[in-house]
Amino acid sequence: MAFQFCQGVSAPAAKDLESGYTFKDGSFTGIISAELMAELAEGFIELVADEPVFFLLELPREDSEEYDVYYLDNCTKAVARAIMKRYGELLVQDGLSRFGFGSNKTEEELYFMDYQEFMLYTPKKAKAEKLLEKLGIAKTDDPCSMWNTFTDEQQGSLSAVELEGETVFDIPEALEEVGMYLAEQ
Repeated sequence: MAFQFCQGVSAPAAKDLESGYTFKDGSFTGIISAELMAELAEGFIELVADEPVFFLLELPREDSEEYDVYYLDNCTKAVARAIMKRYGELLVQDGLSRFGFGSNKTEEELYFMDYQEFMLYTPKKAKAEKLLEKLGIAKTDDPCSMWNTFTDEQQGSLSAVELEGETVFDIPEALEEVGMYLAEQ
């Protein structure tokens, strides 16, 4: 299957990309095709042994290169799955935001970054490898990166996406009543 770009990601010079990962220093890092991102998030939520879990959302500030970081702590796995069901497509397709899930009890975390790169940390290496393999994300010595394709003439770009009248910038307010908060900077 061909590598799919998120709607909010443009990398004109990026050709022949494939989802892939490497394992180094206790973490999985790689690049992932858009249609696999929600499945990886949902698989990771199940992989985390202990509740509670947290949801993390980073949104760019209009006035700088910095991001505002929002958390929704102490979620059950059912709440984390509900976040993906309700906002998953928007989170996946948006190019500006970064998001992830992690354990409030352990250091386990899944973090989706710019240009469809991801980082996954868990001590359950074999189970994580099985999840990545099931999704068709191959282990490689050096996974592709859109960053490596950028030139002065052909830069990549990230943009906001609106789906059904919503953007990722609506999520913190929508989840505020259940405890989402802006982390202190």
